[in-house]
Amino acid sequence: MQKLFDEGKHVYSFSKLNTIDNCLYEAYLTYIKHKKGIPNVYGCMGTEIHDTLEMIVHGECTESELIKAMNKELSDMEMLGIEFPKDRNGGDSIKDGWVANMGHFCRYFVKPKGNFITEKFLLLKIDEDHYLQGYCDLIKIVDEENKIVSVYDWKTSSQFSTADLIHHGRQLVIYQMALEQLGYKVKECAWIMLKYCTIKYMGKKTSRSKNDTLIEKVCERRKIVETLQSDIESKLTKLGYDELDIEVMLHNALQNNNLDDLPNEVRSEYKIIPYVRKYEVDDEKKQECLNYITSTYSKWEDLSGDEKDYPHRKFTRTTKSGKESPDTFFCNNLCGFNDCPHIRKYLDTRENNTEEDDLF
Repeated sequence: MQKLFDEGKHVYSFSKLNTIDNCLYEAYLTYIKHKKGIPNVYGCMGTEIHDTLEMIVHGECTESELIKAMNKELSDMEMLGIEFPKDRNGGDSIKDGWVANMGHFCRYFVKPKGNFITEKFLLLKIDEDHYLQGYCDLIKIVDEENKIVSVYDWKTSSQFSTADLIHHGRQLVIYQMALEQLGYKVKECAWIMLKYCTIKYMGKKTSRSKNDTLIEKVCERRKIVETLQSDIESKLTKLGYDELDIEVMLHNALQNNNLDDLPNEVRSEYKIIPYVRKYEVDDEKKQECLNYITSTYSKWEDLSGDEKDYPHRKFTRTTKSGKESPDTFFCNNLCGFNDCPHIRKYLDTRENNTEEDDLF
């Protein structure tokens, strides 16, 4: 790496490209003024979970450390005043949902099977003057002799929408291309979505189904019992449990969001595993990713270094009905520069423009 820097090569990271693409003003503060932003709660929690998972994979600690690490980091965040975003009513439903989902993951996580490399440094050569560096969360050695691997990325975030899939998938595409430059063949790329799980069980797909078939459902971890409630009730009824016993068992299962207190003959019917969302990388996605990389760094390198050339991100979005709607979640909750004069000015102007005589 130092040799590349000494030779005057441009070495980017995926996060730097994303910052440039997302908000040039944030990129200006970060990479030109070299200011350090305040971390957000998702970044802090994600880092702690990632670090603990890495130690578990390498046998440096056990799965039981995950929930301890999560709770300690939550406590530290609270002491530092780093908070989860409030919901639209000013409540804590966003925090409660995240903690419930990740708490379930931490309590029930089982170390993956296989031979793994974690936090692998990768360098993708774009051209003679441009490179992209990054660290891959988890690489599984599928066939060491023939250099076949699979690439995985731990994600503590919410599900990706179809519209955002290309954007989020670029990081996996970059890892695959970098590994291919090293002579590896990548069997598969995927995200391990920690807030979600896959439930497999035999059951009836519809009320009209006569026979049981294998059903696979993906759900938030905090909604496991809610998702299975009708099937659990059906299985308990078939086993001859009376209505009162079923009601009590379902109540306890819903309260605790686990199947631990259900009879073994019911509990054993369900297999709950981490949700692994595969992402197919083809030549079209590789080319799209390369186009994104080159267009983003070209835009950056064409700028003068003068603050006026680095505009802030848009604070509104266009709705399906064609109206302009405020879009400030990133600035208010994720950006490290919460003293940004641009968002402050926008919010002050918007507040001053609110008509006091509106009835609703």
